[in-house]
Amino acid sequence: MAYRPSFYLEIGRKARDLLYRDYTEQPPMHYHYGCCDWSYDLALRLGEHVPGISAVLRFIVPDPLSSKVELRYLRDFLGITAGIEGMTTNPVMSFSGVIGSSVVSLGTDLAFDTILKNFTKCNAGLSFSSPIVSASLTLEDKGDTAKASCFGLINPLTSTAIAAELKHTFSQNETSLTLGAQHEVAPLTVIKARGDTTGKVGALFQHQLVSKIFLTLAGDVDIKELKTSPTIGLSLALRP
Repeated sequence: MAYRPSFYLEIGRKARDLLYRDYTEQPPMHYHYGCCDWSYDLALRLGEHVPGISAVLRFIVPDPLSSKVELRYLRDFLGITAGIEGMTTNPVMSFSGVIGSSVVSLGTDLAFDTILKNFTKCNAGLSFSSPIVSASLTLEDKGDTAKASCFGLINPLTSTAIAAELKHTFSQNETSLTLGAQHEVAPLTVIKARGDTTGKVGALFQHQLVSKIFLTLAGDVDIKELKTSPTIGLSLALRP
């Protein structure tokens, strides 16, 4: 609905997924890591009992203590999440809130460590979204990092899109720009490429084998350090 914003996680997500998803995250299976990590998100709809509320449970193997339980509440002009991460006696408490609509929204994302007794995350973000263009401005790392990102859908039929992210770190006075693109070269097959001003270049090839199961071949290289070997990874992911 046009009156409903999304949750904080969705602020800047389209650009973030195009530029970073399957590049930097640890996929479920890596041939050069010698281990297998699986995560699965289970969403429970509770709207029949309380309108607008749902629950998400994330299971992580072989580290179930890192699993997460989160409640989500979405109504007109408001989206709220509250969760517990870490199935221990001292978990990390999280909260996020967004106000606005499906076009423009403003939100914050917080996390509190019950062991350290302080906030480990304090972020804020502003988002603009349309069917073909989206943009966001976020302040992260307790105000130390500012990011501006944009995403443009060029051809919906082939999932052709471009994205850019401008990042500035105040404590180090460093600014970087990352550009990326994606294109569906065949049904269920996508290629992506990205590069940034620090000299890092990456590309990936991803194919959906069956419903919710993806095979990805990805690689990264630092063109400023050509003597170092490029990073190449093969992953098999199960996505809900």
